[in-house]
Amino acid sequence: MKLTQLRIHRYRDVAPGSTLAFSPTLNLVLGENGTGRTTLLDLLARAIASDFSGLLHEEFSLEYALAFPGMDLHVRVRNERAAVAPAAPGVQALVRSQEPASEAPLDPFMELTIQLHAPAARLVMRANAEGVSWEVDGQPAYSQNMYWSLLDRTVWVVLFLAAQRLAPELKERLKELLRHTFLLAPARFDESLGMFERIGQSQFAMEMRGEDVFPLGLMSLPTWLPGVLRERAAQATTTGHIDVRHDEFDRSFLARFVTLAGLGAGRFRVELLDKRSYDNGGRLEFGQFGFEFTRKDGSVLSREHLSHGQKRLLSLLYYLDVNEDFVIADELANGLHPRWVEGCVRELGDRQSFLTSQNPLLFDYVSFGSYEELHSSLIHCGLAMHEGHERKAWTNPPADVAARLFADYARGGTPLGTLLRLHGLW
Repeated sequence: MKLTQLRIHRYRDVAPGSTLAFSPTLNLVLGENGTGRTTLLDLLARAIASDFSGLLHEEFSLEYALAFPGMDLHVRVRNERAAVAPAAPGVQALVRSQEPASEAPLDPFMELTIQLHAPAARLVMRANAEGVSWEVDGQPAYSQNMYWSLLDRTVWVVLFLAAQRLAPELKERLKELLRHTFLLAPARFDESLGMFERIGQSQFAMEMRGEDVFPLGLMSLPTWLPGVLRERAAQATTTGHIDVRHDEFDRSFLARFVTLAGLGAGRFRVELLDKRSYDNGGRLEFGQFGFEFTRKDGSVLSREHLSHGQKRLLSLLYYLDVNEDFVIADELANGLHPRWVEGCVRELGDRQSFLTSQNPLLFDYVSFGSYEELHSSLIHCGLAMHEGHERKAWTNPPADVAARLFADYARGGTPLGTLLRLHGLW
């Protein structure tokens, strides 16, 4: 899945009408401090996960578009105050109220338009505080009341709940979309060690019913880890933990960290926290993820004794193992040696990546083969006056600026970071 466009009608102090188009691979979010680069990254994470539960008490109005194999999606979501009818002309209160009039409550709304390909079909789901309705190819399909807060759930959960009444052939075509989007967890990889600390706090539970195994909840885990936990469940109940060596999975974050960090070996341990047994099944809960590494001289390096840069590198590689489709990284180069920055950029692969950096080191390891590629990859964050107020202004660079930038870049000899500054983009 790829995020293709975002339009902001209302969001905090961002200029209304701000519209961004995105590259399917690398996106560089540029700008000075205070222009909202981190704010934009957080908003992108909300849009990709389609989770606006953190904005329940905020006014906002957004549109965004996503491309998925076999379908295109357009989402409108807002949380705005309902219009209050003006008082009838000539009518005045006899007694002035001592209490200020309370503000109108926020009125949530979401609309998801799904264009299916081959065979073509157009589905529209609309939901508000009262209920949800479907249209199929312009014709009403069904509607129903809702008895829960709309924005407490992601757009994908609302879609899943509402799609149960669709015709079976349409519901089947949405299964892959729902299966994939439920697992999206593109939280912002921050510039400090927040991700590293969250790894140690991760938990995972699974329930066994006969021969079937069901994960409980949606956890941010490396995509290969649930399978390992299922396969080694018997080992976990015997030893109280599961160990994974770096050389067991060539492309795991552990193997890549050992290679990039120049270590001899590494071990990832997952502790068994709880075990419950019942008729025809049981439940296992895992957590307290930990690491231990061996230097090439045989000495041991514990999780606590990793350097700041090693913790950043390890947690970024873990993040990449969790997120196969997206990367949202703030100050990716922070605390990393140039060789590690180069390795991290290489590991991004074909994920859709949104990166910020105040360190020019990052720009030494990205490259552009055409003007079109460069132009689609740049997002500039700045400040502008809007109706007498200073607002954050987020834009793709004008075509003529990008053309001059690429001409200078193609000539070579000047670092990209320097060129971005010369052309007013960084």
